[in-house]
Order: sequence, then structure tokens, then C-alpha cells
Amino acid sequence: MKEIQVKCNTFGEVCFDYNAKANGISIALVDEKSIPVARYEFDSKKVSNMTRLLYKANNVRIHFYGDIPPTMLHELTSANIKQ
Repeated sequence: MKEIQVKCNTFGEVCFDYNAKANGISIALVDEKSIPVARYEFDSKKVSNMTRLLYKANNVRIHFYGDIPPTMLHELTSANIKQ
């Protein structure tokens, strides 16, 4: 599975090559020290017919545009959030 790193507070697109379409893709949101804050995985079935995925990242998560939810996601939540 191909892994791509996206910096916090950025926007752009992830382009899918043959390897990503065949094996899936993992996208990690990383902070300024390259420490993963969140991770998203898209299996090959979801990206096989796509060429790119648009995104906008903030400090804690990535918002993906289009109708493709991640197959698996891991996001850290703040300890300051009252439930």
C-alpha cells in the first residue's frame, strides 16, 4: 500500500498512480515534526476508477472532497473536549 504524507493546514490533491490503484493508498496527516496526527486508508476498490482526490487539511483531520469516504480512518481527539 502506497503511503502519502500531507502536512497540517494545507490543501491540494493526491494523484493516484497504477500502484495506488492496484494496492490502495494510505494518507497520513503529519504535523511540523512529521509526527502522524491522523491516518486514512483507501482500498484499491475505492480508488481504481479515480485519478485524483482533492483535500483540505486542518490541525487534526483531512476533509476529502467528493463521494469517497476512507475505508479506514484513525484520528486523534483532543483531551480537552468535554463529552
